[in-house]
Amino acid sequence: MLTEKEIILRLVLAVVLGGMIGLERERLYVSIRTYSAGFRTHILVCVGSALAMVVSEGLHFQFKGDAARVAAQVVSGIGFLGAGAILREGPLVRGLTTAASLWVVACVGLAAGGGFYLAATLGTVLVLFALVILGAIEDYVRKKRQEDVLNLVVTSDPEDFQKVGALLDEFGLIVKNIEIEKMGDGDRQLLEITVQFRPHVNRVLILNKLASLPGVYRVEHRHS
Repeated sequence: MLTEKEIILRLVLAVVLGGMIGLERERLYVSIRTYSAGFRTHILVCVGSALAMVVSEGLHFQFKGDAARVAAQVVSGIGFLGAGAILREGPLVRGLTTAASLWVVACVGLAAGGGFYLAATLGTVLVLFALVILGAIEDYVRKKRQEDVLNLVVTSDPEDFQKVGALLDEFGLIVKNIEIEKMGDGDRQLLEITVQFRPHVNRVLILNKLASLPGVYRVEHRHS
């Protein structure tokens, strides 16, 4: 049978570990100014899971029941809470990482409530590594791969088109795609050029250089 000190230790550990993961999620939501599962929610899930495991273990010793039954219900039931953290905004789906963190924090709580201190602590460290370190690497790679679209109205003279290409090559822009559309009587054409900028490149300087080229009437820039 569990002692009072053992129960206190398991529940306090659940608060600490769940709070550590929740703080990372709270930092994210403060930065994007929205509300979802953050610090308190993760603590509640972790403590609730730990408490369920402690009660399950106590019932097992007292009534010789199946100690894994309550834990199984926690793992399956957390899906309802995770679904509430997932939001769909047009073609975008947000909150999948938070839903996954809620599920894993429930598992951390079960480990802490079951007395598997090493597993609960190491699991929390690995979760924070995935959220913080790998998240930063993912953001860096995503920014490097970000593509921009340049819309240019130029004359139909092939030399003017070549000057645009030479300028893009001079600044080291990677051209991913080019679409050409004739305008009006055919003296002008619309160029839609999908490019990839180098990190820390001066976009304003490049756009001004393009606008100053002879035969270029308009330059527009947007993210793809």
